[in-house]
Amino acid sequence: MRLAHFSDIHVTHFPLTGSFTMKRLAAVASYSLAGRGRHFVGSDERIARLLEDVDSLGVDHALCTGDLTGVSTVGEFKRVAQLFGPRLDQPQRFTVIPGNHDRYVREAAGRFEQHFAKLCEGARFPFAKALPGGVTLVGLDVARPSSVIDSSGLAGKEQLGRVQEILTDASLKERFVVVALHYGLLRAEGQRDRRSHGLRDDLELMALVDREDVTVDLVVHGHMHRPYVVPTKRRQTINAGSATDLHVKGCGYHVYDLDPRAFKVRIERREWDAARGRYAARADSPLNREFPTR
Repeated sequence: MRLAHFSDIHVTHFPLTGSFTMKRLAAVASYSLAGRGRHFVGSDERIARLLEDVDSLGVDHALCTGDLTGVSTVGEFKRVAQLFGPRLDQPQRFTVIPGNHDRYVREAAGRFEQHFAKLCEGARFPFAKALPGGVTLVGLDVARPSSVIDSSGLAGKEQLGRVQEILTDASLKERFVVVALHYGLLRAEGQRDRRSHGLRDDLELMALVDREDVTVDLVVHGHMHRPYVVPTKRRQTINAGSATDLHVKGCGYHVYDLDPRAFKVRIERREWDAARGRYAARADSPLNREFPTR
């Protein structure tokens, strides 16, 4: 079973729209002075080429782990929905979950769901979605609006309890289970993320996925824009990085070949080729690897 995984595509328009808040003012400074506008200039075009590349590969399913927008404005959501086009009505082919930039401010509540609810089981989180070939995708929503100095996420006790129910279900034992969320459980070097940037209840979720009585093969995420693979005590976590951030050398996405019988995964990295204006496989990527998941 082939699964495409991309993240942090950030369709980015000038951020000072909607009600005036300190967080929007900070977004303007980041966009204009700190370089974010340059990092995502032309993001619309790269998103279009990304989706075309995913389609051309004929993968069994495609997953986006959040941050579709820059600051969750009405215009950004409208534009990224236009780029997805008919794919918004194909939950059998695409799954999308929200990131913190899609919950940027309280006034943005409901904007993600307006366009992408069909692709995440009606936006009822957590969910378990049966994919082709004996794969189950478990999706979490850990994003939330936060203050100007905080971009942290939270799973919450209620969602963690439901995730536990899903992952301890005996019917998953013979399936290949992928847990997807926006925030990573660990940074690339294996340490916890800082409190103001990471998942506030990371230890609780990590303890859950590491339990012997749960069925988990992979944990996949985004949020950090440079891709990496890092293990917890018992599982492998994979960050696809940003597919469109020009500040990241080799921005791109992953394609996973999943073997639900042998419980193995092979990672193929595909990166943006600016000269050709398209995404292509990078044969020498250090992220290309194969390993057992159990």
